Amino acid sequence: MNSKIFQGFLSPEQRAAFAGQFIGGAVPLFSYATEKCAIDGMLAAAHFFAPDFTLIGDCVFLTAIMPPDFDMQSYRDMEQRHHGDHSAMERWVNAWSVGDYFLNADPSYMDDEAVLTAFTDALQFYWGQRLQQLFPEREFVFETGCEIEGELGFTVTFYQKRKTQETAL
Repeated sequence: MNSKIFQGFLSPEQRAAFAGQFIGGAVPLFSYATEKCAIDGMLAAAHFFAPDFTLIGDCVFLTAIMPPDFDMQSYRDMEQRHHGDHSAMERWVNAWSVGDYFLNADPSYMDDEAVLTAFTDALQFYWGQRLQQLFPEREFVFETGCEIEGELGFTVTFYQKRKTQETAL
């Protein structure tokens, strides 16, 4: 009988490197997740990787990072500031500084490009899957980099690629 392994999101090399870096390779990365996080943390992570999104007009926003008092007037004001460019509006609202959410993380991880890149790649993959599930007719662009839209440090954002969009943001 034939068998085949279908690799998960992280490559075997990344898993081995991160397991070695995080825990000295004592256990596989899969087991490390359950040792490091209790079941409540794992459920929170499931929500983190498949979060809520809010649709206002034709804009899609990551609900968890929207301003708490954001309403239709806020939307209209932002639409004026961005001259009706809905992709620019999404890019601004959805910009997310990774470091702001991991204040208790080992500082070496926050300076490690391989760790940050793997993390934002995971966000792009899982958020992208969720967005495609919710909005199959739409195409989303993800950006990662430093200080996007004024955020501090390593940042991730997303917005829709619209047919009328003339140039990249």
